[in-house]
Amino acid sequence: MKKVNRIVIFVVSILMYILSYNFDRQISSFFQESQFAFFDFIFSIITNFGFVLVVMLFIPSIILYRKNKDSIYLLWLAFIVSFILNFIVKLVVHRIRPVDTFTYPFLNIINYSFPSTHSIVVFSLLPILIKKLPKYRYYSISFAFLVAFTRVYLGFHFLSDVIFGALAGYFIGDYFLELKDKGKLWKI
Repeated sequence: MKKVNRIVIFVVSILMYILSYNFDRQISSFFQESQFAFFDFIFSIITNFGFVLVVMLFIPSIILYRKNKDSIYLLWLAFIVSFILNFIVKLVVHRIRPVDTFTYPFLNIINYSFPSTHSIVVFSLLPILIKKLPKYRYYSISFAFLVAFTRVYLGFHFLSDVIFGALAGYFIGDYFLELKDKGKLWKI
């Protein structure tokens, strides 16, 4: 049953991506024309990758330290794998960002748009956080969607970059969670 659900979710995900890809330019233009200084300030804090890591990785790691150290390894594994896979895809696809808004310091490292690093990372952590910290699940879900939204709102990504990143990230996190639950990762 779970395999059928995953296939349906995968097909729906592909359709969502294709649909979003067709509206990328219009959505980016809409947000470029309708930004507000207050939201720009708030969203620029939320979208900061350091802040995202503190909220979605470091704080949950501290909370889980007492409960289940094994879950910390799972979180970090999902983070590292999603981060690496994201950059491999960026190197293959080479999609330019909607607006050339910034350059990375230190060697001007990969500055491509597809997929969204923020989205793939936060959504790879999401299934693990939902299962291991159920008391905070609505907070985690809301924050993940807010981070993804800020990437489009601030013009760093197209909607399809964020949707692909979110879906790929979620599948990565869910896959590692399933492997761990079946005892196929490590035993501590």
